[in-house]
Amino acid sequence: MKILNYAKVLVVCMLATVFASCGDDVTYYTIQNSDDTLCSHTWVEEYEMTNEDGVLVDCVHQFKFSQKDKSGQEIFQYYNTGETRPYREITDNFSWEWMDNTKEGLRLDFGAGEVIYFENVWVREHYLSGKLDGREVTFTDANYR
Repeated sequence: MKILNYAKVLVVCMLATVFASCGDDVTYYTIQNSDDTLCSHTWVEEYEMTNEDGVLVDCVHQFKFSQKDKSGQEIFQYYNTGETRPYREITDNFSWEWMDNTKEGLRLDFGAGEVIYFENVWVREHYLSGKLDGREVTFTDANYR
């Protein structure tokens, strides 16, 4: 009788071991933004907008980030519909920094007290997205288009 009790305990222990090992081993990888991924692309967003005269125009908005000196350029090019040369181009230089260690926000300083924030930043293989100065944006790598 004592041997039967030991056998039951042994069977229960073996079953517990088998059932405990049936689950998937899940590995969670932390994907974090980096200077390398941010700075290795020219980021482009295209959209239509109405200009000062009420005419619908095409806008190409670009960001370029430099890792070396934490500087960058923001470029706006405005095109009349169907034309291939911009009728107006505005280029502004800025310095940039991550807002904290999580690297999910950027502070862009254009000088003279003009600072804008790029929040909830996601830099992935060919995309840069987030909330730029309160507006949801998605930029694409210029070489990927």
